Order: sequence, then C-alpha cells, then structure tokens
Amino acid sequence: MAKMDDLWLVLPHLGPGGAQKVALLAADHFAAQGLRLSLVTLLPGHSIAHPLPEGLHHYDLGPAVDAAWRRNRWNRSLTAHRIAAELVLLLAWPWLSRKATPGRNDLASGLLCWCVRGIGGAQAMLLRDLFRQHQPKRVLTFLSRTNMLVCQAIWDRPIHLVISERNDLSRQSLPFPWQRLREVLYSRADVVTANTEGVRKSLERLPNLQRLELLPNPLPGRVELSDVSSEVKVSRPEGFVTVARLVPQKGVDVLISAIALLSGSASEWPVVLVGDGPERQALEKQAAVEGVQDHVHFEGFRSDPEVLLAAASVFVLPSRFEGMPNALLEAMAAGLAVIVTDASPGPLEVVEDRRCGIVVPSEDPHALAKAMSELVEDVDLRNRLGFAARERLAALEWAQVEPQWRSVLALK
Repeated sequence: MAKMDDLWLVLPHLGPGGAQKVALLAADHFAAQGLRLSLVTLLPGHSIAHPLPEGLHHYDLGPAVDAAWRRNRWNRSLTAHRIAAELVLLLAWPWLSRKATPGRNDLASGLLCWCVRGIGGAQAMLLRDLFRQHQPKRVLTFLSRTNMLVCQAIWDRPIHLVISERNDLSRQSLPFPWQRLREVLYSRADVVTANTEGVRKSLERLPNLQRLELLPNPLPGRVELSDVSSEVKVSRPEGFVTVARLVPQKGVDVLISAIALLSGSASEWPVVLVGDGPERQALEKQAAVEGVQDHVHFEGFRSDPEVLLAAASVFVLPSRFEGMPNALLEAMAAGLAVIVTDASPGPLEVVEDRRCGIVVPSEDPHALAKAMSELVEDVDLRNRLGFAARERLAALEWAQVEPQWRSVLALK
C-alpha cells in the first residue's frame, strides 16, 4: 500500500467542470481506501461546486494569487518578468527546446522554468514554493495550463507526475507561448493520460513523452451499474435535458433552434438546461426570439444534476467539440436515451449510432429536431437505447478502471 500522503491532485479551481468532478471522484475513491490526499487549487474567485471528500486537505493558493495580482497594480515586477520571458522564448526557443532536460537543474532547464514562471506569474511561483516545501511523492494534475505549471514546479524533483490531458490537441489552440511550451514541458511527466482515444492520438504528436496512456473517466458510485438489469422495463418522465456549461462549445444555441422546429408531441415536452456560463443571457434572448422561452427551463448550475436526469428520458448534447463529457456518461448510466453530434471523437467512443444513442451532424438544428421527434414518438426506441447505454458504460465502473488508475499513479 502507498503511504498515507502519497497523492496530490492539482486543479485550476473547484468550480463547475468535468475535470473537477473526475478529480474529486478519484480523491473520494482512494481516500476511502485509506490514502490521505491533498488537493491544490490556483485561481481566486471560484466557489466550490462539489463537496470535498472527508479528510481531503485543500491548499487553496487563490487568495495568495489574488494578493499578488493586486500588488502588481503598483509593483510591475510580474509584468516585467512576463515580457522578459516572452522575449527569451522568442529568441532562444530552438536552443531551449533541444537542451532543457527533465530532472536536471542545468542552464537550459533553469532558463526554461524561469520563463514559465514569468508567463504563469504568481500561480507558477507559489506552486513551485509549495512543492519544494512539502515534496509529495505523487502528483496528478488536470487541464493544459495547470499541467504545464506543475511541470515547471517539479522539473528537477523526484516526484511521480501524472498529467491528465482532456483536450484534443488538433482542436485546441493555446495562445503564445503555451502551445510551444507544452511540447517541452509535457516531457517532464512520468505518464501523460488522455480520457478518450481521440485525445490520446492527438497527444502522439508531442515529442519525448515518457509514457502515454488512455485513462477513462470513472463512473460516480451512485450510478454504478452492477445491480442493474437491462431486462427491467422502466417508465421515465417525458422530457429533454442537457447538462453543460453555457459556452459556444456546447452548441446550446443549436439546440434552441432545433426546439423551435419541433411539432406535435415533441413540441410539448419540456426542455431543461442545467448549467451556467457567459452565454446564458444570449441564449435566453434567443429562446425569446424563437418563441420557445416558456418551453425551455434554464436551471443554472446544479450540484445534483442526477435529480434532473431522473426527471427526463432523453439527454441532448449538441456540442461543437468535446473531450469525454461526464454529463454524457452520467446520463447514459442513468438509462437515458442520448443524442450527440459527430463533431468530436470522444462521445462517439461510447455512443454508437442507433445502438446506444443517436448521432447527428453538428451545427444542424433540423437533423437534431428530427432525432428529438423520433425519440418522442418511439418509446420502444427510447427504452432500447437507454438500456444499451447503461450496459455500454459497465466498463467504466471503478472495479473495471481502478487497475488502470493504479498503474499510471504507481500505486501498489
């Protein structure tokens, strides 16, 4: 067994998000097995969207980061460091990218990490100081920029580092210099993981990765499927539901356009949108313009989306691109028939068209409305797809995925 303080998790914040949910699921699972875990967050101004597992120690660097930003309004040292770092990266990148070597504290490595601290600012500096003070044995970090900040913080430290990359690099473009830095910094990780095969393939283009693995999202314990029989007929409430951040990526505007095209029984089904985000006001205005404002219910963020999943029978995810959304997995595990788009490979790894869901072209409200209407009119199809979805996700129960998690985390 690993020692009690062997695993730290690092996230930008604990607000709504799939990475946050997966990190806390893992923390809860391993804490229940007797490991003591610590969690580090970096950004100020975010509330905690999900309850933390009992006994999890939380290092919240957000207040210190905020204080540094406020001081910098008068003390421009952080700004000067950033400008100097960008200039060094422009002039010396070919040399740095060849010479900086993980595990070393030579000139090239030192200059690379100095540049990352300049670009990352207070987050990078505070994170480095925290790791030097505590020296954890294992670290699991989530999301691209946070991953890179952790890489520089422990570049020359004997810490087992696992990166969770959840974005398809062929679809994600980071601003300068993060795109460039990732090519070198990810070489520090002992294991780079992807939560979909599409993301894993996109990571293959990065040079000098030590180990690249597929690491599936686990199902929450409350929806594990071991005791569920696909032969049991259930009568689900009539309604559509979407669980997603209200951002352009999720295509909720396409869904609202599709709702306006519904007729007959489908036009009478309620549509519940669970989630919040910067597009909410625009989407509410669109619903009014399309004449469906009384039909679409904006619920905002909910820490208990399973309650609203249980109150519907069709889950709709009209995304423009995706990794592997937890909301989709939870909807499938709850036995909902699902509709997804063909925009990204992630959802298509669990949703096979007409076998455990329906796949429609992205950016096509007419195709989406047709699929929604078909599921309203055909209750047998809804039930068949919902049962098949539950069975498809049996491979994501903790009992199935734990050996992979323990392998990448080097836990005995």
